[in-house]
Amino acid sequence: MFSHGSIIGPRTHDSMKDLMHIPLQIGFDFQGHQPEKPCTEEIPIDETFPEGAANKLAQLESYNKHLYRPNTYLHKWWARRSGTTFRYILKQLVPESGKRNFYESGGLEGKIILDPMMGGGTTLHEAIRMGANVIGVDIDPVPVLQTKASLNLSPLRHKKLIFDQFVNTLRNKLAPLYRTACPTCKKTAETQFLLYGLRRKCSCREVLFVDDFLLREGNHHDVRICHRCRDVFTDNVKHKCRHRTDRSLMVKGTKRCEKCDTPFVDILDEPFSDRYVPLAIAGICPKHGRFFKKVTKNDLELLRQARVLAQSLNFGDLQNFRVPDGPKSGDLLRRGISSFQELFTPRQLLYLSISLDFLSRLSDENRLWMVLLISTSLEFNSLLCGYKGRDIRRPGAIRHVFSHHAYSFPYTALENNMVFSGNTSGTLNRLFNDRIIRAGEWAVQPIETRIVGNHRVKVPVIGEIDGGKPVSNWKALTAGERKVLILQGDASALNVPENTVDYVVTDPPYYDSVQYSDLSNFFRVWLRLFSPREADWHYNPLASAVSDGTVSSGRKYGEVLADIWKMCCRALKKEGGRLIFTFHHWRHEAWAELALSLKRAGFLLVNRYIVFSENPVSVHILGLKSLKHDAILVLRPKTVRREPRKWSKPRKIDTTDSYSFCRDCGTALGWFLASDINEKSMRREWQHLLGGNGSGKTSR
Repeated sequence: MFSHGSIIGPRTHDSMKDLMHIPLQIGFDFQGHQPEKPCTEEIPIDETFPEGAANKLAQLESYNKHLYRPNTYLHKWWARRSGTTFRYILKQLVPESGKRNFYESGGLEGKIILDPMMGGGTTLHEAIRMGANVIGVDIDPVPVLQTKASLNLSPLRHKKLIFDQFVNTLRNKLAPLYRTACPTCKKTAETQFLLYGLRRKCSCREVLFVDDFLLREGNHHDVRICHRCRDVFTDNVKHKCRHRTDRSLMVKGTKRCEKCDTPFVDILDEPFSDRYVPLAIAGICPKHGRFFKKVTKNDLELLRQARVLAQSLNFGDLQNFRVPDGPKSGDLLRRGISSFQELFTPRQLLYLSISLDFLSRLSDENRLWMVLLISTSLEFNSLLCGYKGRDIRRPGAIRHVFSHHAYSFPYTALENNMVFSGNTSGTLNRLFNDRIIRAGEWAVQPIETRIVGNHRVKVPVIGEIDGGKPVSNWKALTAGERKVLILQGDASALNVPENTVDYVVTDPPYYDSVQYSDLSNFFRVWLRLFSPREADWHYNPLASAVSDGTVSSGRKYGEVLADIWKMCCRALKKEGGRLIFTFHHWRHEAWAELALSLKRAGFLLVNRYIVFSENPVSVHILGLKSLKHDAILVLRPKTVRREPRKWSKPRKIDTTDSYSFCRDCGTALGWFLASDINEKSMRREWQHLLGGNGSGKTSR
């Protein structure tokens, strides 16, 4: 995400540590560079791109991106593009033909790659692997911090020692609050997670809602909770209610009370955590293994103790945790949730307090990756987490907070035990093994997938490393290989010397998709507490280029992009330099503003290719009128003295399938950029070409 943010300064620092909390060019020395002689070589991507091969691998990756590029997934971020696609793009920029093969190492040694809207850092990770020196910019501190941490490799053994110290500290203080009793032998056991029911009411009573009465499918019998007495039982034994509870259980989907015939409504005038009632515990006994049980008086007493302890916690100014009014956070406000602290149980708040104390004792070099690990763990450690572990195929699985790219309010809420000794869903052990150990091992030995017949074969790319060295001046950035400069701020203000960047490779934000920056407030309030000096936290996260659907905000998208493209045009080498990015959208306004921004900046389209981009069963687009492809747009500065490619103006855009639509829009873009049509006419022509598109349920 990006915006025209204010520049703080003037201050000058030499170290990368200081650069972390200073916007953009302030403190970075771009002086002392002598431009290279113009490059007149042809760029392979101008004429060819392996669409077929890229589509096959990108489609596979779209189902489980984190498994294909684990080192880019240290922290939650949205709208990540396929690393496979960007590796193919970058391979077509390699000057040596023998190294353009997807499975060959390197090829961009010493080249400078700029991503002015880096988001999750996909471009930078792929370029670093191939030996390039990279500059990444983003206005949001979350992706900035993640990219810095994931590209700065350090010994895994050292990280394991720090993590073990952290977990031991947590267990000493939290484990007693997660003890329970085995329902078989009555001896002490460990809680894995606690399930809650949602309080709702009608005109005559209050009831509890859950997703389902089924808690776990089994090979021989199922585990259920009784809707009358709330006892947990297995269906191989006939259940008899021994008592009745004051509030019966209802399954979600029940709209009206059968007694008074009024609708059930949420209870919004109480704190969010008080709207849930503990119902069942999943745990593990050293002797009898895994179990489900009803919450007992002893379990409730531990919850009471945690609540008392949490009352004395102090996370500083409550205003720092205030929920802003945004396109997605507005859902929290409408449910009476005004502070992000309300989304956590007392035990979860204790976890955060202990974490804060531990982080304060770490050195700077060790703090950042630990901060991000703790922050991303909150997606599995909040009352917004749901339960999806009923299925025998995924026992105990957690529905994490942003599984639907929005705030979801579960009926069956799940409180995870982050220090559970097992390597189960959402625990610190699992997150550390996946996000740190597995990612770190992959970073020093990246592995790609090759399709051989009907089989997938893992291919190590010998000689590549997904990591680089942070630098603080232009001379260091241009010397050697795999140098990294990551900056937070307004990319249009980046003062890169003219005619110095080899390629700009990026993925702009969606025209009208503003929720990602808004959703990241869930993490941002804690990251700011954990790392107050590591980023500029005093910026407007909603001051981005994307449109909220109004004409003025749509025009803003083109204006902000134009300023960024102008910076890129100045920075690019005039002969060999290329601007390359991926884009798709149904709406004519999006394509019109994109075309206008590029035209204002002085770019011409060299070529366009189409690649698969979205898993069609992704929860945020399932069942919607979605585009499943991206157009890869290759552009060059108009100032280059070369005959531009001739593009024919299409009579209409083929809307029958995703591939044809993106291809035709790319063709139309080429014609518009080469034409002398004015801005008003361009907007009108795009509307004519796309007709009523964009009036559907999605703009993706």
